[in-house]
Amino acid sequence: MTLEDRLRNPFTEASMPKHYTQAALYRAALADAHFSSGFGMYPRTVKPSRWKPGAWLLFKFGFVGGLGLFLNEYIMFVLIRINALSGLIATVLGGSFYIVYAVISSQGAVVVNFLLNEALVFKGRKGAAGFLGRFAFFNSIASADLLVRLPILWSFTTFLGAQPLLSNFESILLTFGGRFLISTKKIWPKPAHTASR
Repeated sequence: MTLEDRLRNPFTEASMPKHYTQAALYRAALADAHFSSGFGMYPRTVKPSRWKPGAWLLFKFGFVGGLGLFLNEYIMFVLIRINALSGLIATVLGGSFYIVYAVISSQGAVVVNFLLNEALVFKGRKGAAGFLGRFAFFNSIASADLLVRLPILWSFTTFLGAQPLLSNFESILLTFGGRFLISTKKIWPKPAHTASR
């Protein structure tokens, strides 16, 4: 194989030694955008670990989710600091004005999370729904997630005396697992040719 061929296929160098490492395969996967999602696309000579690709996927999803969590909290923080807006909403909702902010901040984070998941985490898993179909499904899951999160947010703030920002943070963490499962199974399912491996 020529050097040019090796440069085209980063997995060649990772799998040529008899004793390669999983880390070398991941580095090779990151070097090639086609393989960057790491969903069981290994050279024929490599028998992949059953759990490591899933752990890598969970790590990437968690990293993107962490960025979305930061954005969610930041938007809510900024909105709470706008006293005039808080006072206006408080005339209708009383002390639970932060519920409206949780909805607004969640929708802002949803757009960023979807784009990052589409571009980084689930690259290579396009499914049949198309970009707008996947976004609509992702947004509907986020909206359904709010139906679970808002009572948690309200309960923690009202009964446990937690600050709304802390309650919002905790409610997002509590529902992380459900979002991950739905994303991997329904929004960005594994392609049929790799699902059987």
